[in-house]
Amino acid sequence: MAVWSEGATALAQRYAPHRVAEGDAINVPASETPVRIHLALQRRSDAASHLWLQRAMVDEIWLESGKWHSPSQSFFHPDQDGPAFPAGYVLALPPLDADGAFEGQDVDLMVRSHTSVVLRPQARTDDEIELGRQRTGVLAGALYASLTVLSIVALSLFAAVRDRVYLALLAFAASALAWLTASNGHLYAWPGLQWLGFWGAQGVWTLSLLHCAAATWLAQRYAELDIAAPRIDRAADWLRKGALGVAAVAVLRIDVLAGAVHWTTMVFGAATLGIGIASAYSAVRQRIWNSLSVFTMVLVLAGACALRGFTVLGLAGFWVRYGPQLALTVCVLLLTIGMIGRVAHVRDERDRERLARGDSERRLEREAARAELVQQLQRRLRELPAGDLEWAAFRTVFERLLPLLRLDSAALVAYGFHGFDLLLAEPITRKPHYTELVSSRVGMMKGLARMQAPVQLQLGNGDTAHCLYAVVSLPIRAPGWGAMLLQRVDGSSFTDEELALASEFGRLAVQHADEAAAALNLRRSAELDALTGAFNRRTIDLWLSRCFSEAHRDDALLSVLFVDIDHFKSINDSHGHAAGDACLRQVSDVLRKELHVTDLLGRYGGEEFVIVLPGRNGDGARQLGERIRAAIELLRLDYEGKPIRLTVSVGVATRLPRESDPAAAVARADQALYAAKRGGRNRVNVAPAVFS
Repeated sequence: MAVWSEGATALAQRYAPHRVAEGDAINVPASETPVRIHLALQRRSDAASHLWLQRAMVDEIWLESGKWHSPSQSFFHPDQDGPAFPAGYVLALPPLDADGAFEGQDVDLMVRSHTSVVLRPQARTDDEIELGRQRTGVLAGALYASLTVLSIVALSLFAAVRDRVYLALLAFAASALAWLTASNGHLYAWPGLQWLGFWGAQGVWTLSLLHCAAATWLAQRYAELDIAAPRIDRAADWLRKGALGVAAVAVLRIDVLAGAVHWTTMVFGAATLGIGIASAYSAVRQRIWNSLSVFTMVLVLAGACALRGFTVLGLAGFWVRYGPQLALTVCVLLLTIGMIGRVAHVRDERDRERLARGDSERRLEREAARAELVQQLQRRLRELPAGDLEWAAFRTVFERLLPLLRLDSAALVAYGFHGFDLLLAEPITRKPHYTELVSSRVGMMKGLARMQAPVQLQLGNGDTAHCLYAVVSLPIRAPGWGAMLLQRVDGSSFTDEELALASEFGRLAVQHADEAAAALNLRRSAELDALTGAFNRRTIDLWLSRCFSEAHRDDALLSVLFVDIDHFKSINDSHGHAAGDACLRQVSDVLRKELHVTDLLGRYGGEEFVIVLPGRNGDGARQLGERIRAAIELLRLDYEGKPIRLTVSVGVATRLPRESDPAAAVARADQALYAAKRGGRNRVNVAPAVFS
């Protein structure tokens, strides 16, 4: 069989002088009108009744011989009654005349295509054509089924792991499936998809460009190019964006740009292979699992694609056409296997991220709980008296720890904490349990309290079952010591993080209790007279005003005593000021012993003391004054071997009705005191309502 073509005048001049041996390829240029190719066929046997051509992207193809012509076939609009996987164009040859020649002698192959194609006509028997169809159908079906399964696997991996690398794998496998089915012409033979033939060759190029974009995206994700090779990553970004842009132009189906889109698609395909080789090599250098086999298959794919490109030079055949497709499918398979192997790695990274996020959230929660605890401790301990600070501080800590650590109960065991021995339990009903638990283990508890780190151990009471407790030491100043005992609701052990939180809360409780006690001592030192320990003048004046205001509000009794040491100046002159200070301290101790808890004692100035007696009338105040006078008179003070005899004079005054200010009553008590001194000293004098 000899082949030549004739279309327009230039085409006829190009092909008419040449005769090509059977099986050689012919380049058919793009043309809006059909191109006529003259086939000079030799006498053939009756068995070879069809002309077979490998499928190419032609809009229409048929045979003519005289008045006879075969049914036309199309790449983009295949016969719906034909095979699901068309292998090529099967054109029936014209009938023979009586001499065994073709009617009309010449057979013309008519081709209309919007893109240049390579055709290689061959005469084949029915058996040869059927064998080719079977081979193509089996291989194409296997390729499509494999890519479909791999796409489903990629989708499942993405749904399970939620990593974008699996989404890129899904895009790569799905776009490969779409592109291969379209480039083979099988996509348009399937029911419901015939309308895709409207885009013609530009639709195939669009799918090819989308596949290039997906392949570039997968290469970036698979080899982590943004970290391993930033320059290649930037080039891949530009390539992907360019491929998507050209694909958008191809979708518009502008015939004038068809040639430019075709060559641009080939350039993008070659660049994508280059990016794939570079990224696979980078993956090998990073020792990514299965990357060596992927790199090898990418090289095989590049070689197969290069071999496929030589069809323009006449190189053709079954494996030349389907070799790149098989290599691409194997490449997708190897990538999927590698990605499955990376699931454990991705999950480990996810677990680490989740743990880090959980740690961060718990850290924030712990900081918030710590801040709230600090605020509560500062607020609750601000106005508490000594003895209540420690109790209130750890009660606040337990209120926070019980829900945070899911505790069944907690207890504080402390000895010598600000001078107190404490056993505090939360809830309070558990105090007998902890009392019994600790009573026989004081030595062990003291040893555990001296340890820096918390410990967990089994403890039990008598015949009761042993339960797990956490013992958290507290930073109490020696020789004191203390610890917290924590018990979980379900009896489970505590984590290091939970024990650290409990230690931090215990440290904060001790710290704020120490600070509150120090502040209380500071206030006391500002309120008390340093020599006698009684309130100083400023403080007793404040208490006088407060007591008179409250007594006026409640219409309550209130009395005031002025106590003055007799002949105090002569004591200082005879024995010295140190002896006078000793006398003041002794008198202050005696006065304090005679007073009730609600009574107030202050040093008013020099050797003069004032006593505020809430709830006492004048008679009760006078009796107290007599007891004080008698106690002082009986006092024997030896200073440096010299006896000092002390006596006091006492003035008494009682609040009158409607008096809300202490000034008048204080003045009356002062006048009563001076009246007692004028009367001979060492006596008690009660002030009348008005002194004349």
